[in-house]
Amino acid sequence: MDFEMATYLIIGLVLGLIIGIIVTNVLSPKSRKYNQMKRDFEETKQELIVQKQMIVKHFSHSAEILDNMAKEFRRLYQHMADNSNNLVSQEDLNAFTLTPTININPDKTIVENQIPVSTPPKDYSNNPSGLLKGEETKI
Repeated sequence: MDFEMATYLIIGLVLGLIIGIIVTNVLSPKSRKYNQMKRDFEETKQELIVQKQMIVKHFSHSAEILDNMAKEFRRLYQHMADNSNNLVSQEDLNAFTLTPTININPDKTIVENQIPVSTPPKDYSNNPSGLLKGEETKI
């Protein structure tokens, strides 16, 4: 019986040791902290995946919109080019140019047409306002 009792004692010690290790790992603060960090990591990983999918969707949609804008711009440009010759003659376009015309003198020097300014514009006041005077000269 002593041998039988020693066997039971050894088996009991081994089972107690195994159960103690399991209970300690499950209930210990380190284990709980590890499990919480693992859950947080998984949640963050899922949020990152969702955010990446949203970014890909956003840029894909933006590229589609830009492509549509480019197509519409080409279509508008083509429409304007096709109809501009029908609506306005080249002579009318030359008459309404906004750039100054350039005359070439016989001696091959270039002179730009300039509008002579002899009087100031009508919205210009001859009397100074004093806005740009220093502090010491203001009244």
